[in-house]
Amino acid sequence: MASGVTAMSPKPDEPVDEPASPSCFAHGADDSYMGFASAAEIAALMKEIGETAFDQAPARARLAGRLRQMLPKVRDDRLYRGLAELAATLEAGNIPAKEILKGLV
Repeated sequence: MASGVTAMSPKPDEPVDEPASPSCFAHGADDSYMGFASAAEIAALMKEIGETAFDQAPARARLAGRLRQMLPKVRDDRLYRGLAELAATLEAGNIPAKEILKGLV
């Protein structure tokens, strides 16, 4: 090596330093720590969807609002797309929401 330049990697006999910041461990953190919905929140939402009476307009409106509130917290792309489609269907007043549910489960 040229003089004044130090090696970036440790030598084989030197201990490897731990990450310098907690953010280095972010990939292993729970989704809820990162601001996403937890598995329990998703499960509760799916249960709520399953129990909704889609033939009643107030129930559809309530569920559509709940979905819009939860969407920014959904990390899984496939689930996000399905829930967004369900919310749009409910908001439009279309009833074939049961078909969308088949793709979510």
